[in-house]
Amino acid sequence: MKNVTWDDALWGLAALCVDPHGLKGIWLKSYHGPVTQEWLNWLYALREDVVKIPCNIDTERLTGGLDLPRTLQLGRPIKQSGVLAQSNGKLLICPMSERLPQSSASILTQVLDSRVVNTQFGLESESTSFGFIAIDESTPDESSTSISLCEQLGIWIDLTLTHPKQSAEDETLDMLERVEKRLKKDPLSFHQDIKSFNQSEQDIHDLCELAQGFAIPSMRAPWYAARLACVLALLRGSDKVQAEDLGRAARLVLTPRAKGMPNSPEQAAQGEDTESSPSKDDSAPRDPSAGDGQEKPGQSEKEEQLQKEEQKRDNESKQNDEQDQEQQQELNTSDIQQLETSILEAALATLPQGLLKQLAQGKSISSKGSAGRVGDIQKGSQKGRPLPPIKGLPQNGNRLHILATLRHAAPRQKLREITASQGKANKTNNSRLTSLPHPATEAFAQDVKRLRILSEDFHIQRFAKRSESCIIFCIDASGSAALERLAEAKGAVELLLKDSYARRDHICVIGFRDKQAQVHLPATRSLVRAKRELQALPGGGGTPLANAIKLALETSIRARQQGMSPTLVILSDGRANVTLQGEGSRPIAKSQALSFANQWRETQLPSIWLDTSARPDLQAQEVAQAMGANYVPLPLANSQRMASAVKDLRTPNS
Repeated sequence: MKNVTWDDALWGLAALCVDPHGLKGIWLKSYHGPVTQEWLNWLYALREDVVKIPCNIDTERLTGGLDLPRTLQLGRPIKQSGVLAQSNGKLLICPMSERLPQSSASILTQVLDSRVVNTQFGLESESTSFGFIAIDESTPDESSTSISLCEQLGIWIDLTLTHPKQSAEDETLDMLERVEKRLKKDPLSFHQDIKSFNQSEQDIHDLCELAQGFAIPSMRAPWYAARLACVLALLRGSDKVQAEDLGRAARLVLTPRAKGMPNSPEQAAQGEDTESSPSKDDSAPRDPSAGDGQEKPGQSEKEEQLQKEEQKRDNESKQNDEQDQEQQQELNTSDIQQLETSILEAALATLPQGLLKQLAQGKSISSKGSAGRVGDIQKGSQKGRPLPPIKGLPQNGNRLHILATLRHAAPRQKLREITASQGKANKTNNSRLTSLPHPATEAFAQDVKRLRILSEDFHIQRFAKRSESCIIFCIDASGSAALERLAEAKGAVELLLKDSYARRDHICVIGFRDKQAQVHLPATRSLVRAKRELQALPGGGGTPLANAIKLALETSIRARQQGMSPTLVILSDGRANVTLQGEGSRPIAKSQALSFANQWRETQLPSIWLDTSARPDLQAQEVAQAMGANYVPLPLANSQRMASAVKDLRTPNS
């Protein structure tokens, strides 16, 4: 199975392995699976100096800092280089880059741009240059990799729609084999060829025009495309950039960054004709002598002849202007056609599905949210309720507990003094061989008076931070008794909100009726907003239970990713009669509801089912059992009983 996207991905990978200094990196949008693993296998085959960093790496590990154990042991500051400085000339790869903290993403962006690492140790800085591969595994509902970091990476690749059984063309496989052999002999063998490669100004002009047609505001994009085209030509073994190199460079650099679509030659010609073509009233030359159909008094034949000659000259000048405009239109159209045949056609060959519709709505391909990033959750190492300290190094944001460290080191000072005295005696015996005292002996004698603290004495502070809880009310607003159930639910929400300020709870309300489920109240702790939103909650219609459980599942997953502990409260009789497609079928609706109920059970999130039917219903019990929810029959539901049932379900640390 041939795949142009897969071939482009391998060509882009080879280009980065050859020129990590110029292209800087790859933003790879791909889910964890066989496609990503096959791409990584080619990466490890081409380059052996690949450094893998976790997405939760801290700032000190990236930039470097003070080696505290060796500093205390030797009595002088000992510097420790970070990963970025140690990876000079190598390739860095970060899986799940969408979970990078904003601080780490900002540091990577700055270092990729300036090629200088500003360490936390004093005011020193180190030069470094590396290639960075950011593997983005985010789903459409999650935030993606930082847009500022992605802009620094020259190549953008999307393998989310690539088939696992794809195969590359023979030309691509031959190229990879040649590059692998050459890089193993000399990793820097391509550098001189890239420096001495000459690219025509026309190619650069075409790439800049295409970037302008795609409405790309950054000037890095056409520069990366021109650089990549040169590298691709070298990979083919050619000393001149061809149309296929420009097309592949456009697909790997410009197309993913597109925020608009360039006009086709026909549209450009029509637009220019519309602007240049005069109106009917203006195109016909006027005859001043025929203004009102009557001859002016005192007008001689000589004056009429002079007016005719002036009109003739005006007509000739207008014809010349129209001919010049037509020639200019033909030149512009030919330039656009030439650009399309060389680059534009190749760039548009692998457009993702639905791209034209997305751009028509004014949405960019590369639009990525930066707010509400996934993974930016505090671990409780900086604030919260203090816990007893434990042994550990002050790294990854952990703070040193000075009192516990001194308490652990104090009873061991005599033993360490004896060890130090023995070491001093040995050094004294060795110094007798020389006439002058050894400088280290005097320094060692001064060290004995100091408090001896080793790395085994280090204790770090711990804090217990209670996570915020989110209670998701999923209310059945269908049927004739919906208004009564809604009134009771509103009262329960208000009672729970009164306690939310002390417990840091969030309340979310989902209503389902007719053919769909909808979030009527996003997670909030505002009692005023909850009352205002709940007053407008409608009622009546069918029971789309499957849609309700599906929406509740998605909302709970997002809440958990934001650091909250979600709890689901379903208020329904469980009589599903509307399918996911909005059709009325009780058997299909029930099976779909049970399917999503099983998916909820796999998340192991707490849930409670409040059955509001007049008598306990077997259908509600069956769905509640599939979800793993606590089933509570409430035929005579009231606000206080609902709130009490939810409070009993909470765990102490929620």
